[in-house]
Amino acid sequence: MIHDGACSRDETARLAACHYAQMVEVQCPKCLIISRPSDSGASNWDCPCGSSYALRRCSACGVVSQVSSLQRRNEPWNCVWCKASNTGFANRGDPATATLTDLAADMARHGLGFVSRTPREEPARDTQPVLIVTTNEIPGYRIIQVHGDVFGLIVRARNYFSNLGAQFRTLAGGEVAGYTTLLTDSRNQARERMWREARARGANAVVAMRFDCNEIGDIMSEVAAYGTAVTVEPVQAASAFATPDAGR
Repeated sequence: MIHDGACSRDETARLAACHYAQMVEVQCPKCLIISRPSDSGASNWDCPCGSSYALRRCSACGVVSQVSSLQRRNEPWNCVWCKASNTGFANRGDPATATLTDLAADMARHGLGFVSRTPREEPARDTQPVLIVTTNEIPGYRIIQVHGDVFGLIVRARNYFSNLGAQFRTLAGGEVAGYTTLLTDSRNQARERMWREARARGANAVVAMRFDCNEIGDIMSEVAAYGTAVTVEPVQAASAFATPDAGR
């Protein structure tokens, strides 16, 4: 795409001759970011994403294409437009070398455009609930599959000023609200991580769940939630819905 200054849009053949009055736009084939290099007469350019490209004219379609700067000498490369394979690549002295202005002129001449950037599709979040109990059995359910032990671990520490405030709190007594919040959040996060591991194994329940808390260096709190991941199903109603004997 070209933003013309003194150039006429009807005379596309003269685009390359008046590149001094143009600002060339180029799109990275990898990240699809559109950039405006400062030197439109350059034969290579660097994308903000970290990728670098050299410009070479395709021998099949004749349109200037972008080639990765990591391309080795005499290694084949494919045109980004017609996908044709080209040979004889060289960093210096390559007869197929072209400039950014040549690329812009070819795109205008052949009606080529940039690839639209579509938002990345995020994977669907797992929202299926997992029944977590501290008992070995779940009333009304039966275990049909055991997936093994699962755990969630987190280590957290409060900042220096919070610890200093807690020390002053010990003089007057009472609840240290900061530490209460810290341990509550730590247990919830440890339990959530255990839940995610159980779901990753295909379980829908965790039995015999326990918490384990330890101090590390007197400045950090370690909280672990662990249990056994299982798959359970509801127990069917018993004799109340049973079919009467045929002899009665």
